[in-house]
Amino acid sequence: MALFRVLVTILVVIALPRPVAGQELASLIADNIVVDPSGQVTASGNVQVFYQGTQLEAERVSYSQSGDQLTITGPIRITDESGTVLLANEAELDRDLRNGVLVSARLVLDQQLQLAANEIARVDDRYTRLDRVVASSCEVCESNPTPLWEIRASRVIHDDVERQLYFENAQFRVAGVPVFYFPRLRLPDPTLGRGTGLLIPQISSSSELGTGIKLPYFIALGDHADVTLTPYLSSSTATLEFDYRHLLRSGSLNAEGAISHDDIRDSRGYFFGTADLKLARGYRLTGQLEFVSDPAYLFDYGYSEKDRLKNELAFSRVRNKDRFRASVSEFRTLRESEIPIRDTLPDQFIEAEYLRELPDLSFGGRTVASIGFYALERPSSVDIDGRDVSRLSASIEWKRAWVLEPGFVASTELGVRADAYTTAQDSTFENELVRSVPRAAAELRWPMSRRTQDGGTEVLEPILRIDVSDTGGDAVPLEDSRVVEFDEANLFSPTRYPGFDGAEDGVRVALGATWQRVDPNGWELDVAFGRVANLTGDLGFGEGSGLEGDRSEWLLSGRLSIGDGFHVTSRSFFDTDIRFTLSETRLDWQSERLSLGTHYLFAAPEPSEDRDASLSEWSFDGSYEIDDRWTANADWRYDFNADRATRLAVGLGYRTECADVALSVSRRFADSTSVDPTTEFGFQVSLTGIGGRGTDTARLRRCRG
Repeated sequence: MALFRVLVTILVVIALPRPVAGQELASLIADNIVVDPSGQVTASGNVQVFYQGTQLEAERVSYSQSGDQLTITGPIRITDESGTVLLANEAELDRDLRNGVLVSARLVLDQQLQLAANEIARVDDRYTRLDRVVASSCEVCESNPTPLWEIRASRVIHDDVERQLYFENAQFRVAGVPVFYFPRLRLPDPTLGRGTGLLIPQISSSSELGTGIKLPYFIALGDHADVTLTPYLSSSTATLEFDYRHLLRSGSLNAEGAISHDDIRDSRGYFFGTADLKLARGYRLTGQLEFVSDPAYLFDYGYSEKDRLKNELAFSRVRNKDRFRASVSEFRTLRESEIPIRDTLPDQFIEAEYLRELPDLSFGGRTVASIGFYALERPSSVDIDGRDVSRLSASIEWKRAWVLEPGFVASTELGVRADAYTTAQDSTFENELVRSVPRAAAELRWPMSRRTQDGGTEVLEPILRIDVSDTGGDAVPLEDSRVVEFDEANLFSPTRYPGFDGAEDGVRVALGATWQRVDPNGWELDVAFGRVANLTGDLGFGEGSGLEGDRSEWLLSGRLSIGDGFHVTSRSFFDTDIRFTLSETRLDWQSERLSLGTHYLFAAPEPSEDRDASLSEWSFDGSYEIDDRWTANADWRYDFNADRATRLAVGLGYRTECADVALSVSRRFADSTSVDPTTEFGFQVSLTGIGGRGTDTARLRRCRG
């Protein structure tokens, strides 16, 4: 049979007229071919026609050479190069398979949206006209003939070029019940990723803002820019939201914000903007702009949970052996406890830093030199509370490592940093301060590896590190090193301070070990254990940091992974009497249907962070696919000290092959006189097959029987 089809194809190619130069010849394959003397070609039985990316399948095709007309008997299936499918019982098409009329036909766009019509006409190789149309992406079965949603129209025009659908006398139905009527309606077809038009509305209800509706309107500003305008109307607010995106050849620009007139305050708004631009010679310019009219606005509307805003302009370059960065930043607090004292908080920060590796001075290791300038200002002019500080720093550091017998890894470090400070509006410090911080360090590691009898791999690495430094010169204000977090990342670091102002002095010894096991059964465990001690005095850190006194508390951290779906990380501090001052654990579990994350934190009071009460908090977030259609999710945060939840949210989603429905309820609590607790209800419906929304084949409903 295959050989017969090949022979028939050759006969058809000979029988059909030869094309002009450059014109592609149609190919036809069939079980039977009849060519009469007048030039009429009739193909029957499993007919296939291929022409310029379009494929036709039918039971019978007749071609008249005199009229260049194809008469086709179905069932008929026509698929073009874009994936659009036409199904019909019978048709008359021109030889190019691009113009003609199909009877009792269906148009399937992107394997999603189906348009059934009494008649489909193809015009000018661009437009498809459908008469008496029913459009839906829902599967229609004999046992369930009424789709969840459908659009009925007297006529529909599909524009292949603009990829738009134009409906006339359109009626939108839900479960067969008419809901809306549109004399004219334009919708993007599923193949259009970006097109100007109305997006899916969203209904929300809030105890602060009432019940309202959001109507997002997307505007494409060319191929590389767009803006979404979203009017939000409720009984308590009239708001216009916007989201602007612009992709440039050298970077990107983004902006979002809103303007509101509500019952809480007359006029309110916010604006967040970012810029990221690549400049000549490898330089990069980044910017960030954040503004809000009042501290409660972001919380009331659920736009963000930020409690501090930052405006910044930065100029940087990173190359193989050097790095440069300069920035100007401005800060603004939204915290109620800080607003009365915000004049005493830093609001402007200037930074410029250059770092370079010096290969000629490496001496078998690595030498890095840096120079930097930093300035910080406060709005207040009150003594001490309004202190302004600037610093000029220069440093050079050298590091080298050796591998010794029997497998020891030894390393040494040398470095010195010089700082010149200028202070103002603080009588406790001189105006001009100079400080030097020379340091040296030696570290010894002994990684030991073995393979166990069951095929597992274990690595044990004891670590001993000794740091020596002797800060000389004046005492300086502590600005960038106030908050210290002791963890496994800085257990064996030169310093636990996060910034440059803080400097550890004396002889410090860090002792500990890491252990790792990779098990052949698919699990992996990492453990780190150790502490830091100062042999010549106190470590110099505040109470509650885990580093007070001349020795730190014991640090124990671990990470357990079982396959790709289960992960646990934990970190704890405890003293010699096994009294815990900090315990933090995070668990994540993901399976085919379940996604779960939970976190617990306990921390003793830490006066160095102005926190006089302990922390005890538990958070939970997760989602569960009940079946192929239903999904439930939850988000919960509980404060044990306050004995109440600080956030609670639950949601339920229902998804079929043609619709996506989401229902959510959330409650946010606040310990603030400017921000009230808020309860929000959300309801959103998305229709698959409209505007490029993809399908999830795992959730497709299939007809049975």
